[in-house]
Amino acid sequence: MNYEPFVLERTFKAPLPLVWAALSQAEHLSQWMSPKGMTPGRCMCEFREGGIYHYEILPPEGPGFWGRWIFREIVDQELIVNHVSFSDEGCGITRHPMAHDWPIETLSRTQFSEVDGGTLVRLEWSALGSDPVALKIFDDARPSMTQGWGGTMDKLDEYLEEIQNV
Repeated sequence: MNYEPFVLERTFKAPLPLVWAALSQAEHLSQWMSPKGMTPGRCMCEFREGGIYHYEILPPEGPGFWGRWIFREIVDQELIVNHVSFSDEGCGITRHPMAHDWPIETLSRTQFSEVDGGTLVRLEWSALGSDPVALKIFDDARPSMTQGWGGTMDKLDEYLEEIQNV
């Protein structure tokens, strides 16, 4: 088994301060942060170390689900490290709504850098403190994570383009 972090890199044609804001401010996150085919619902964001981003994702049909990030490290316009988990409406940790054995908590490390007039975002995502079954499920889900995070980054790209052309 591989157990290496899942890594996704994307370069956006937008200045670093705008990309940073889109990933750190509720007014931006509420406009795009959800997988393709789904819609962001309610959210709140306390963007500070120890703060929480609590968000709802609405599928086209059926009930929505919740997630939360706990910000562990923030380096302005360079790095966001957070613990990620599925959540309930009250911000308590829950199991993945469609994969009961998914890791209870994951670690997300997002790095930002300026490149050729745009911004490179590098996401590393790892399972935290999980049993071997959860680690295998996480490891086996790489194609699905590529699709899910890829679609989410597509939505961010569209959102950044839209707000730059206003």
